[in-house]
Amino acid sequence: MKTKTITGNIKLPKNKKLCRLYRQLGEFAENTDRLPDAYQVKKNPNSSAPLELLPMVF
Repeated sequence: MKTKTITGNIKLPKNKKLCRLYRQLGEFAENTDRLPDAYQVKKNPNSSAPLELLPMVF
């Protein structure tokens, strides 16, 4: 699958709540991009999805 990278700068808003939201979004994007380390892999073994999520899967 071909990925598309969008680069650029955003102007920080004067609204503090919106500024915090942008910062949290950036941190989330960085965390999803990195691979888990060995400790995290051992700590979270694979498990089945909860029954409540079954309709979402199928």
